[in-house]
Amino acid sequence: MSHQNYGLISIDTGYFVPLQRIDVQVSINGLIASVKSELHYVSDKDENTETVFVFPLDSDAAVYEFEAEIDGKTIVAEVQEKSQAKETYQDAVASGYTAVYMSEADNAGDTFRLKLGNLPAKAAARLTLRYVQEVDVSSDKIGTFMLPRALNPRYVPKCSSQNSPSDASFRIHTIQSGVTYCPDFTMNLNAVIAGGTRMVDLTTKWEFDVLAEKMDEMISSSKQLDNGIDFSIVLHYKGFEQPGVVLETGSADKNNPFLSTDVLMVNFSPNFENLENQVPCEFVIIIDCSGSMMGSRMEKAKETLLLILKSLPVNCKFTIIRFGSRFSSLFLESSKYDENSLKVAMQLQKNLQADMGGTEILKPLENVFKNRLSGCHSRQIFLLTDGAVYNVPELVQLVRKQKNTRVFTFGMGDGCSTELIRDVAKAGNGKATFVKDSDRLQSKVMSVLKASIQSEITDVTLTWSLPTGCTAINVPENVPAIFDGEMFILYCIISGNVEESLFGKSSVVLTGHAGDKTLDYKMNFVLGSKKQTDADNLYPIHRLAAKASLTEMEISNVKESLMVSLSTTTNITCKYTAFVGVDKHSKGIVAKGFSVKKQTEKGDYMAYLAKNLAMRKKPTERFYGVEERTQTSTSVMMQLIEIQAFDGSWQLTDNFSKILGNTMEQLRRESPVADIDIWATALAVAFLRKNFLEQREEWEMVEEKALKWLSTKTNDGKDVLQEASKILS
Repeated sequence: MSHQNYGLISIDTGYFVPLQRIDVQVSINGLIASVKSELHYVSDKDENTETVFVFPLDSDAAVYEFEAEIDGKTIVAEVQEKSQAKETYQDAVASGYTAVYMSEADNAGDTFRLKLGNLPAKAAARLTLRYVQEVDVSSDKIGTFMLPRALNPRYVPKCSSQNSPSDASFRIHTIQSGVTYCPDFTMNLNAVIAGGTRMVDLTTKWEFDVLAEKMDEMISSSKQLDNGIDFSIVLHYKGFEQPGVVLETGSADKNNPFLSTDVLMVNFSPNFENLENQVPCEFVIIIDCSGSMMGSRMEKAKETLLLILKSLPVNCKFTIIRFGSRFSSLFLESSKYDENSLKVAMQLQKNLQADMGGTEILKPLENVFKNRLSGCHSRQIFLLTDGAVYNVPELVQLVRKQKNTRVFTFGMGDGCSTELIRDVAKAGNGKATFVKDSDRLQSKVMSVLKASIQSEITDVTLTWSLPTGCTAINVPENVPAIFDGEMFILYCIISGNVEESLFGKSSVVLTGHAGDKTLDYKMNFVLGSKKQTDADNLYPIHRLAAKASLTEMEISNVKESLMVSLSTTTNITCKYTAFVGVDKHSKGIVAKGFSVKKQTEKGDYMAYLAKNLAMRKKPTERFYGVEERTQTSTSVMMQLIEIQAFDGSWQLTDNFSKILGNTMEQLRRESPVADIDIWATALAVAFLRKNFLEQREEWEMVEEKALKWLSTKTNDGKDVLQEASKILS
């Protein structure tokens, strides 16, 4: 599979400015990753050049600082409204000044494009970015921070109108030839982990244990990374069962209405009593069969589909949709899950191939939503793709309009679009999961399948109880998706006399509905200020809260002026803003750039927030998690699961006996009951428990179906599971 790699390229000639070195510093403290990336280039041209720099970044990353150092001169960029930033840049370049411009790529919020105008001949350039990001945390308290290095091309159908920007001077053509590296190029990663112990160093990832009682201690590690492969830092959190609360005090600059506030970050895992599981569902499994899925990714997808099919509850409906540049549905409409429909689906699973061309997701989704839900079923969509498309906003708005539907997304492989996977899941009240090429997909999908059969928790609100004189405003406002036992992060602005309220007893109550039931979960905490560090002057919690709010506003189609207001106030870009900077020795040109022809409507984000607080008594917050597992060979396990019947039972056949390593006659002789199917099912469960305990998450729902089936049978007073365990011991 080809990658559209990142690099610094001359706009006029296509010449690549050689990349000498990349230095990345990552500091992870609890659930927050702070990153500083420095990219060192050198031009060997004899004339000034204008270049473009393309690079990938997680769509949830809050980029708040960008600067360029060229031959000892530093250009510090600031965030402006996009048309204003473009004019500032163009005026500077036309006048012969060195200038920089950086924004999210049009229709690709996880790709940044930077223009460096008038790069001097034979000059050395150092580009520095700083950003903060939440660590993705799974239900079993495993966190993942991913450093993206692969950038896949965005697929655009031939008939699509989703093209490059209309402004011809800012149109950036697809880059296919990759990065030009200096002969001695290196990419150096240095990481500092608070509370980290027991590091495992692998080619594509580091793994650490992170101990809650040792958060004041730091562990550091350095590594040279391979080119063009995403790198992950996996964190096994230990002792983090208790809720975490951090109050980040604001800056002394009262002219900045957002950064001067105090922001509270709270994380906890709500557990709701009497939450109903296995509600009637319609499962729609949408699998990317485009050419880029060829090889190991398709094999993972086939094994995953097998596990899903065998784990579906017996009271559900389902269908499978394959897509590429076209799509095909297994059934005209979702079919009842029974022996016949499972047989048809299994035939499709065996013949699944990556043979359907490009990646067009919109049409299969539109086809799904044309079909009405039947009865009391809720729709659960699983979207598995390794792709990236230009029409993410269109997909998001389509998903956002749906009722009684959840969309769970799975991004497969290096370079998958984080914007596509995250934003579609957020709009669909689901979860986003990423699976690197070296990861095992199956365990992650099964974890999500278990979440999908939980009753959806809707109408979620937060009620704060703070010390006298303090009030809370949630940032952002809404909580579209909460899952029982999943890590949940929220932010709020604290107003009032915070200093006098420190260490005061506080609480937050999360309330929602699951069907006709009202659920609530209360978390008590003490309002206390966090310890100050050198990084605190960068206000990471403020930036994360602002980024979460900008993402919500974009999905909800909030007025552009309000997004510009928050973006420029916090120096974090959004789709309507951009970084721009001019050589600091040329101050006159900057002033000229601020006089633009286009007048944009002024917005006041803080006023908007206060107004909505009055209208919404209980605004709320969101979080999405990701899981990690170690890859294990499980071919025998998959063979056993493949022959399970739709109702959860197994039959004693020659194939079954071979998988268990016995003859059919021997197993039949050992049966303590007359019904041989009961005995075979008990043997299968005992075999899974004995040999595949580490993969239990993958076959847990398969086992659950088997146990339910066994509970409906008469076992002649015998404990068949215990007898089966004895035989296999």
